[in-house]
Amino acid sequence: MSRGVRALALGGALAAAACAPRPAVDVAQSGPAAEARAAEVAAPGVAALEAATLEAIASSERARAGELRVLVARGVTELRWRDESGDRFEQGDADLRWCAGRGFAVSISKLGDRYAWVGSDGRRWWQFFLKAEPSTLRWGSLAPAAVAAGGPAAEEGGGGADESLRSLAGGTPSPVLLGLRPLVPRAGAAPEVRGELLWIECEPEGRARVEAAFDPKSLAPLRVRMSVPGGATVLSSFDGMLPVETLGTAQGAWPRMPRRVRIEAPGVKQAPSIALLLSLESARADADAADRPLLYDLDALRERFAPQDVKELP
Repeated sequence: MSRGVRALALGGALAAAACAPRPAVDVAQSGPAAEARAAEVAAPGVAALEAATLEAIASSERARAGELRVLVARGVTELRWRDESGDRFEQGDADLRWCAGRGFAVSISKLGDRYAWVGSDGRRWWQFFLKAEPSTLRWGSLAPAAVAAGGPAAEEGGGGADESLRSLAGGTPSPVLLGLRPLVPRAGAAPEVRGELLWIECEPEGRARVEAAFDPKSLAPLRVRMSVPGGATVLSSFDGMLPVETLGTAQGAWPRMPRRVRIEAPGVKQAPSIALLLSLESARADADAADRPLLYDLDALRERFAPQDVKELP
């Protein structure tokens, strides 16, 4: 917590203490020092206030996205990146499927005609450009020890951070960057106000350090910063929240995910400048539509789409 926030918090606590009945002070020990000790006893310490803030955010985030395991969402996507051909830009209607433990699958179309398919299974990422001349497939491996996209954190010494960065280079960011997982503060983290946002270090993603910024009043998540050893950083911004329709659950208890997400990754080796914008119109937790192994099987997709030009990227 910054000095300003600590001062405000402690000042508020002391103000509350001033209005509360004062504890008895031994006459023999009266004086400024004793009065200060009495106020300190009456006012909660900064550490207690920080702990309450962390618990409030953790509870809010678990309620928001803690039960989300599968997702079918539709909206519009824009992806800007750089490859061997120079600067690239794609925009279209997006049909996104995510299944924890299996991966991502995103179909991108224009006027109902699919022209791209991007995805990840936690071991590899891929991009199919079906309307290119010739039709192409670009794919690459994720960090060797990385676990399946959307699954548990990488094993100790694994590459969860590298997975997130490389997967983003393939157009499929991690669930953390999309707001599909709860952003739970790390135990012992100190809240800090920066630019009118409440920043807190969260539980790590593999080897990645994750920070999140929340609205101080509503505790809604607004920003995510994912940093990996070596200095690479991915920034994600959220705008608005979209209820994820969940059958069998009261509407008020539906999980919520960001309605609009912008992700930027300067410094990823495969694509030095990546910007992904996702604007969603609908979302539902549909296991029948999302939990389909063939959606996240590169070999099956390659046979299905039969790309003419195939290249593995480092």
